Amino acid sequence: MARTVGPTGLIAMTPVVAASMRTRWTSLWAVLARGCRVPAAFRPQQATLVRARIRVLAPVIAVLTLLWIPIDAMGLEPAEMARILPLRVALAGSLILLARVGARWPPHTAIGLFVWLQALGFGAMQLCLEPSQGSLLRLNYGLFPFMITAELAVLPLPWGLTLRAALAAVALLLAPLLLGNAPIDDTLWNNLWLLGLIVALAAWASQAQLSLLIDMLGARRDASHDALTALDNRRSAVRRLEAERAQALRHGEPLSVLMIDLDHFKRVNDRWGHAGGDLVLVATAQVLRDELRGADLGARHGGEEFLAILPSTGPEQALEVAERIRARIARLRVASLPEATATITASIGIATLECGESATALIARADAALYAAKAGGRNRCEHAGPASADPVEPWSA
Repeated sequence: MARTVGPTGLIAMTPVVAASMRTRWTSLWAVLARGCRVPAAFRPQQATLVRARIRVLAPVIAVLTLLWIPIDAMGLEPAEMARILPLRVALAGSLILLARVGARWPPHTAIGLFVWLQALGFGAMQLCLEPSQGSLLRLNYGLFPFMITAELAVLPLPWGLTLRAALAAVALLLAPLLLGNAPIDDTLWNNLWLLGLIVALAAWASQAQLSLLIDMLGARRDASHDALTALDNRRSAVRRLEAERAQALRHGEPLSVLMIDLDHFKRVNDRWGHAGGDLVLVATAQVLRDELRGADLGARHGGEEFLAILPSTGPEQALEVAERIRARIARLRVASLPEATATITASIGIATLECGESATALIARADAALYAAKAGGRNRCEHAGPASADPVEPWSA
């Protein structure tokens, strides 16, 4: 049986349809807005990759610019050649200089210089061509806007930044028109349509590369970080410790580690459940982030045990850091728990790298110092003995 909707029904449905359309547009805008920025956690790696590709692209374009000189010599008059040759050399030199010093600049600055140097250089060359010049040579010079746009496709950029950078190519295409050297004809409209298509493809390719890079970096971060506390995991911490050990031995600098264990953590889980225990672990991880320097590393070593790596830190300074962490944990109150006044304490073992000691042995000595802190009454810090000392017997958690 067919169902009909009267005028009243249509009026009633209109707000529903309008709300649905607003929701779709809001979702689309949110997606586009996310594509205009790089997450802060991945900006350093994205900037490094952009600079690396510019360092490769800029010299290649510089060489190709110079290799075009013999073709100019065959097709240009001597007067034209005399004007264009210095421009080609200047552009090539500028691109090589950009490749050398661009690593010091923010990526958007390097990209802007990369595209606008080409747009200004190639645009100046086009102005040096005589109106009577052959169509084939003019066609070759007219390809520069499309070449600049295609270069953007190899850079992992947000689509918004790609579109802004492509304005250099648009300006280069429209420069002859604005200067009165070219008419508004079908060729211009065809070129604008083709350039718009290439710009759209370049923006899509750049955004796709950026999304892939973020996914890969996110997967790598997930593999090296603890899912609960967001600290480095044990594997990542050991890898970092190996690197810091090699650095310390090479330069004769001290290196200390802290092994941190929450006292009677089983009682925390028994009283508040594993969800409450997770809250305590997250709060402890935040204490490490607050108390450690930017050069230090805090990691979850396993269960309720944490590891802190302190480069350029001797035993006295390491003890000061350990005492600050211990005191902060003792004052810790987790507001989300029913009994927020319950005391949480930690025992900490401290070890400083000895000459020729391995990373594994260093952690073992810190662990032995942690045993001593537990055996000495908990909620305290203990220095590790020398590498030859016998380890203390394990404690009961």
